[in-house]
Amino acid sequence: MTELEFKNIKGRYFVLYIFILIFVGLCVWRLADLQIVQGNAYKEKSESRLIRAYPIKAPRGEIVDRFGRPLVTNKMGFYVQIQDMNLSDDELNRIIYTLLSILDEDGVEYESLFPMKAQPLRYEFDENGASDEQILNWKTANKLDNYGSASDVLNYYKNYFKISGEYSETDALRIISVRYDMKKKNFSIMTPFNLVTDIQMETVQKIKERSAEMPGVNVEIEPIREYVQAGLASHVLGRTGIIYEEEYRELKDKGYGMNDIIGKDGLEKVLESYLKGKDGYKKVEQTRGGNVSQVLITQEPTPGNYAVLTLDSKLQAVTEKALETHITEARSGKGKNAYCGAAVAVEINSGDVLAMASYPSYDLSKYNEEYSSLYSDSKKPLFNRALNGAYAPGSTFKPLVSIAALEEGIITPNTKILDQGIYRYYAPSYQPTCLIWKNSHTTHGNINVSEAIGVSCNYFFYEVGRLLTIEGINKYAKQFGLGESTGIELSESLGIVAGPEYRNKLNMTWYPGDTLQAAIGQSDNMYTPAQLASYVATLLNRGKRYGLHLVKEVKSYDSGEVIFKNTPTVLSETTIKEENFLAVKDGMGRVTEDGTAKAVFDNFPITVGGKTGTAEVSGGSDNVLFVGFAPYDNPQIAVAVVIEKGASSSFAAKIARDMFESYLGINEVEDIADGYNRLIK
Repeated sequence: MTELEFKNIKGRYFVLYIFILIFVGLCVWRLADLQIVQGNAYKEKSESRLIRAYPIKAPRGEIVDRFGRPLVTNKMGFYVQIQDMNLSDDELNRIIYTLLSILDEDGVEYESLFPMKAQPLRYEFDENGASDEQILNWKTANKLDNYGSASDVLNYYKNYFKISGEYSETDALRIISVRYDMKKKNFSIMTPFNLVTDIQMETVQKIKERSAEMPGVNVEIEPIREYVQAGLASHVLGRTGIIYEEEYRELKDKGYGMNDIIGKDGLEKVLESYLKGKDGYKKVEQTRGGNVSQVLITQEPTPGNYAVLTLDSKLQAVTEKALETHITEARSGKGKNAYCGAAVAVEINSGDVLAMASYPSYDLSKYNEEYSSLYSDSKKPLFNRALNGAYAPGSTFKPLVSIAALEEGIITPNTKILDQGIYRYYAPSYQPTCLIWKNSHTTHGNINVSEAIGVSCNYFFYEVGRLLTIEGINKYAKQFGLGESTGIELSESLGIVAGPEYRNKLNMTWYPGDTLQAAIGQSDNMYTPAQLASYVATLLNRGKRYGLHLVKEVKSYDSGEVIFKNTPTVLSETTIKEENFLAVKDGMGRVTEDGTAKAVFDNFPITVGGKTGTAEVSGGSDNVLFVGFAPYDNPQIAVAVVIEKGASSSFAAKIARDMFESYLGINEVEDIADGYNRLIK
């Protein structure tokens, strides 16, 4: 290599060294600028680059009565949400323990899907505990078949969620319960977990004061159901609750999330697709500590549509109060075991349910906190007796038997039957008596159908029932909706139509004497208050049976446009001759004028019609009933009332009287004539 070539190479290296030194110097300067000069600023910026999207819950649609008076609205409430901050199991467990301790201080209960309780350690799926089948099914669903005792399962979850030995068994179980629910609800960065809802401000403040100990825990605001009148129409309205895993699987394709609130029963469930709004969302920049540094995008939620019910909230309130008042009154008399009952009011010409009450009832706003006591209450306040309670109709069945006998030509409105006190057609094997004979050894004498309804003469209906036969009775029972679906939106019992068909299912024999008892509303006859109200409305409609319904229409929350409208539906129709209809109606008028309900409706300012009923039951006083309609000259409303073990039908009639008073506007500012005229316009 020549000297010139060496100098050229040396010069090139020198240039390269200079370039490297400059590059390294620039890197050092830049690093110093980033870490020292602007370190704090860039640290703050980097911490705020966790970008997440959160749903903004849409308010559920409100529910109002037929006059627009609110029944269910929304209020803004606080809920506790846990976000996934990529914490260790130990950190997450400690946060959950701290949160549960705060909730304990304020008496806020956390309801978990995890079916295990402590002290003693046991499985508990419901108030009855846990059956072997329930335990086995749960273990299989959670792939725990190889774990024997409850203690083995608890230890499995302790290891799975890495719960340290510093926690007591009870505390460990509570942490597991939350972690189990979080896992079931797919807890992740994109799916936060809602721990509890509708907490009080005192609890909110405690959580915020200790927020430094609980990264990822936030208190958010969401719309929560508010019931305008506590306990009003609870069995009809139904409740809402957080979505279960199996519900989510069915609804996830319809846009539901794991933290959504949905209708669980009642009309809240029936109207779910209308009441659910469209959630909005917000996209935020969030620090690693869980605090929001900047809101980037907000999409406002769209509230759900609102539902207009057929209920008259004022009449509903009167009905519920009347049940409580007169059942208590019955219990202070001969009905020592009278604690329960139901009442239904129906608009005759449409099938609109104006009131539907079951007693005892409960407060929807306190359902979760009072569930244990409600579930275990022997009086079954959660049971909707108006739709699912089936009762022997007693003498309230006699107007139907009368229509059947008249229409089939067994009798005419003028046919007279002599009451001889003891019915001897099947003597000596079976000789039932008329009630008046049983009580005073007198009879009703020679009477026609209107008179027989008025005085509730058993002898008359024994004879009519025998001539009509059980097949003839049941033909009309079904045509009038007894033993049939009423068409209502909620689940209901179909009741029992007495006869050979039902007895055959029980491998029992139907005897001729059973027909006599069926004709007076006894034997196996069992019907719901809703069916009885529907049957009376059908009678007043001269055989046209409208389906019952609780939903009048659904309207758009913003424009008021009608999205759904429930039009009256005729389920069946039977032609009733005018003279036959008038004969039965006359009989029901006699009941309130000078018959079995005279004492209750004496001096009532508007004429009404009705029929009392008494049905024998085992273990206490008789069940008592009343069905009726008002006003007599232009019937608008039909009612049915049942009091379990009420002893005297006068108490049931008093409930109906209070309902009529409310509907007709009696004892209000408007005078009686105005209230009546309002109905017949």
